[in-house]
Amino acid sequence: MSHTTALVLTDLQAWDARLETGVSTIDLQHRVLFDLLQRLRCADDADRAPGLSGVLHQLKAYAGYHFQYEEAWVQQQGGDHPKADGHARLHARFGRDLAELEARLDARALAIDEVREFLLRWLIGHILEQDLPMIQTLRARRPSTPGVDQRAA
Repeated sequence: MSHTTALVLTDLQAWDARLETGVSTIDLQHRVLFDLLQRLRCADDADRAPGLSGVLHQLKAYAGYHFQYEEAWVQQQGGDHPKADGHARLHARFGRDLAELEARLDARALAIDEVREFLLRWLIGHILEQDLPMIQTLRARRPSTPGVDQRAA
């Protein structure tokens, strides 16, 4: 984790403009993921099974949808970014990490604070260190077209 990411983590608990990629659909999807994480704030250890399990299930499903979209977007932009393959592997790893969290939850060996911290660190770190640099590089390669909203590109 970079020093910048660590600084942002200390003061960021919800969506923030510093996380915007400039691609409106990807930014919207990232906001949905943050909203799901915010639901963990409402859960506590007494509500562990129904609250946390439900949020993890929704997070896993939505993250899978988002990762497919993001990877397709990268391919549409040329897909030749040097980090594109590693980026997809990080997405797959996150899915495995979520499955491990679910297994630990089922075994009652998981604290909600641990889940919150892991998910927040992963999402913020991934956006700042992976998504933003790659998306900015890919968008910079595209010529600007007058009258076209570049945020949607």
